This record gives sequence, C-alpha cells and structure tokens, in this order.
Amino acid sequence: MRLEHDLLRLHFQGIYRARDGHLEHLEALLRMEDAAQPGTLILPAEFIGHAEKSGKILEIDRWVIRRCIGLLAAHPHLPALAVNISGRSFDDPDLPAFIAEELRQRHVSPRRLLVELTETAAVSDMGDAARFIAALRRTGCLVCLDDFGAGFASFAYLKHLNADILKIDGMFIRDLPQDADNQVFVRTIIDVARGMGKQTVAEFVEDGRTLLMLREMGVDMVQGYHLDRPKAEHPALQPPPFGARR
Repeated sequence: MRLEHDLLRLHFQGIYRARDGHLEHLEALLRMEDAAQPGTLILPAEFIGHAEKSGKILEIDRWVIRRCIGLLAAHPHLPALAVNISGRSFDDPDLPAFIAEELRQRHVSPRRLLVELTETAAVSDMGDAARFIAALRRTGCLVCLDDFGAGFASFAYLKHLNADILKIDGMFIRDLPQDADNQVFVRTIIDVARGMGKQTVAEFVEDGRTLLMLREMGVDMVQGYHLDRPKAEHPALQPPPFGARR
C-alpha cells in the first residue's frame, strides 16, 4: 500500500463540554485517499499498521502535526486541535522540539495543541513514554492519554504518565446505560481523574441516554456520533460571524 503524503487527508470531530454542549476542541482524524479510486477514503485501521511496521508512521505523525499547527495559525478563532501520535514516535527524541519549533514559527499558543497518546502504546515502554510526555509538557502542549482503561493496571500508570486529560476507552461507553459494570468503572475513572486534577473525555457517545448518564457522572467532555461525525469541512473551521469572535 502506497503511503504518500499527497493521499493523506484530515477529518475533524468535535469534543464538547458535557455540562452545556460548548465546543472545547476538535480532534484531527487521519484518512487516506484510495489512489485506485479517487474520492474513496481509507480508514486508519487499514493502513496505520503497515505504516508502523515500515517506519513511515514517523513521517505521517510529523505531517499531521505540521498541518494541524498550520490550521491553528490560519484559524485563530479555533479553541484547540488534538492530534494522535503513534507509539513509534516515542523513539523519536526530536519530536517534542519539532512541535515546539513549529508552534513558535507559526506563532501558535502551545495550549491550543493537544497531543493524544494511547495508553496501550505508553505502557509498552513506560520509561520512554514518561520521558516523552515530560518533554511534550515542557513545550506547553496538553497531553491526553487515549483509550484509558484498556490496560490491565490503568490506575497504577497514572503515577508515572503525567497526562492532563484521560480519554475513557470507548468499549466502556458504547453500552453504558445497559452495563452496570461499565457504569462502576467509568464513574471510578472520573472520580480518580478529578481527584488527581485531570480532565476526562468520554468517546463513542452515540445516544442521548448515554450523554445524560455521563453528565450525571461528572465527565468533563464528550465525543461521538450523537454530537457530530468526522468531516473534512467541520463548521468550527469556518470563521465566526463578524462581531462574534472569541
């Protein structure tokens, strides 16, 4: 499978405040156009594995970061963008400095860039992940631990992985109203995160009942098809009406 930058595309999905539905930030989601069928998009599950094995993922991560920082510079009304970083990038000690330099050159506040790392990738090499997160935090960016709860000892990792935000793994959210065990687990994550001064995001929020339950539990932010679907031309990328700028 050819992994050329001119075939990569970004779609965006909103992350909203649970209590009032206000847009907090957007997540940039990677897609690839099918070279054999122009206009047809390939989802990450079909090409990221190959990119990681070949080492191309390191170039892709930098492409996504550069594009997102460029968008933040071009759209000063945007609150923030979240980008996903591969676990392979833990082996790239120059990446945090690359991020800092891109932000500096584009005059973008580091607080407008959130870097998402999956819990499973982080715990596979705790030492490298902890050093990588510390370096990212020194740039001023926020760090989000994605798929939280998927690991065997998730809460123990929090002492070593100093993330600002925990994104609760979607497998605990999909059937939340019907699954009492998931309700206990999600409520515990929210309570522990709050006690440690971290924020929480619930992904895969696909109906109003789930949203109401998460709001009652005290989750900070929500994301999912009930709120909006990923799209290339997200409304938040459009300039606000005159006189309504943030």
